[in-house]
Amino acid sequence: MDRQIVYPGAIPLETDLLNTNKYAMMGLAKLAAALMGSNTYLHGLACTPSSPASMVVNVAKGQIYSLQNVDGTAYSSLAADTTNTILKQGVILGSTAFTLTAPTTAGQSINYLIQIAYSDTDSGATVLPYYNAANPSVAYSGPNNAGTAQNTVRSGVCTVALKAGVAATTGTQTTPAADTGYTAAWVITVAQGATTITASNIAVAANAPFLPAAGIFSAVQQGTMTYASDTGVANAYVASFVPALPTLADGMRVTFKAKTANSGASTLAVNGGSAYPLYSHANQALQGGEIVANGLVEVEWNSTLTAWVLCGNSGGALPVGAATQSNHAMQLGQAVGRFLKRTVISSTQTFNYLSATTMAFVQLVGAGGGGAGAEGTGSTSYISGGSGGGAGGYAEVLITSAANLVATTATIGTAGSAGSGAVGGSSTNGSSGGATSFGSLCAASGGGGGSYQTTSSGSTLYQQLGGLGGAGTIGDRGSRGGGRW
Repeated sequence: MDRQIVYPGAIPLETDLLNTNKYAMMGLAKLAAALMGSNTYLHGLACTPSSPASMVVNVAKGQIYSLQNVDGTAYSSLAADTTNTILKQGVILGSTAFTLTAPTTAGQSINYLIQIAYSDTDSGATVLPYYNAANPSVAYSGPNNAGTAQNTVRSGVCTVALKAGVAATTGTQTTPAADTGYTAAWVITVAQGATTITASNIAVAANAPFLPAAGIFSAVQQGTMTYASDTGVANAYVASFVPALPTLADGMRVTFKAKTANSGASTLAVNGGSAYPLYSHANQALQGGEIVANGLVEVEWNSTLTAWVLCGNSGGALPVGAATQSNHAMQLGQAVGRFLKRTVISSTQTFNYLSATTMAFVQLVGAGGGGAGAEGTGSTSYISGGSGGGAGGYAEVLITSAANLVATTATIGTAGSAGSGAVGGSSTNGSSGGATSFGSLCAASGGGGGSYQTTSSGSTLYQQLGGLGGAGTIGDRGSRGGGRW
């Protein structure tokens, strides 16, 4: 930032004062540009209805920042500078009132535009005293003692103006375009027959470049410059950020509050621009359910995809890419080892696997043997008994080979028949149970049949010969059934 140098004893020139003012203005302008760039911005200038309500609106004090020539005209003895531009600040220190008129035709409405402009304005005209070399004690009145008044202040002025649109059938009226040099700030809609203006009639003009009222640093912390509410419909989201977003660039992140949930592929249009696809975290079109009503959706611009990519979606489903590593989240259908079905087979049949089966665990048991009959002696001097049949064997196998996951015959063993009891040595032993098998992959034998025994008078029945327990014969693991081994 430049500073004018004045030396002790030197006669100060008017250019010393002029340059001091100019250098200070340029230093502030460069600081403002470092924060805001070279775009036009508005601050303050809130538009509110009068109180009590009437057809008057008030635009509050505020300022405009606008890229302008350093000096469009000569600044006293300093020549105009229209080669260089700086971000100038135009200020208005008081509020401005406008009286609006409602249309007279039934069913019509009109839009009024509040527009803002910057201008350099010279004011404070007065007749200045000039040095009189002929008689220094008596000053000249103005240059060459001509009594000419001269401006003494050059101000950066914020000009607020009202522009009326054309009345038309309500819903078809349009907002007038801002005049050359002006920036659209507010739109006020007035219907036929209206006698008051309320806050609901006043809206920020499309892409009006308002800076946050609380200041830039507060807005950065609160995220207000990159947050907007959706005004679109399901799958076609629309958000207008204030101030309007600059040129889209990689890494630009914004957040919008969705009005409706999505049911499939979706788009997002910002600040009246083109509607670009919304992609999931996996860089793919949305499928539905990723966005919920009133959910906050954070997106990032990706120029390679020419799309907005989800970074966060509160309440919605979280899309992921196909898992390729052990710690990756899986997509539906990628999961393996999921339990599909438990089937109990109690009769011989052909078993068919579910199509999604990748492995199966088979457990089976052979049929039990029949118990023996007991001899009916007909005498209290004899002892007779019959033993129980043995239990069938157990076997199990884990099938992982796709070649074995085909239709398989499951054979269920038949239970052994019970022996009969008779008088005079005609009793019978029980019969063995049948084997149970699952194709050639797993099998277990049935239990043996029980036997009977009779003793003569005075003897003791020491042992009942129970049936042999069956065994697992084919499979990964097996065990014997209960009985005589």
